[in-house]
Amino acid sequence: HNSKKANYNQKKIDKHLEYIETKTQEYLNALAQNDAQETSTTLTNIQQKIERLKQNKIKYELLEEQLKTSG
Repeated sequence: HNSKKANYNQKKIDKHLEYIETKTQEYLNALAQNDAQETSTTLTNIQQKIERLKQNKIKYELLEEQLKTSG
């Protein structure tokens, strides 16, 4: 499977990692606002999104290591 979506270079990995960091910060800000309002449904939803971003970040960091080792 050698599609464009399956191929990664440092620029593409950096772009994905930057997106993850931005979205994580947005969700953390939303959590802070949620603390003031104390609504549990959005809290659970935001926590799930943050966990998914953490998993994606790990995936891209592993891809970055593979890219560095393979040249």
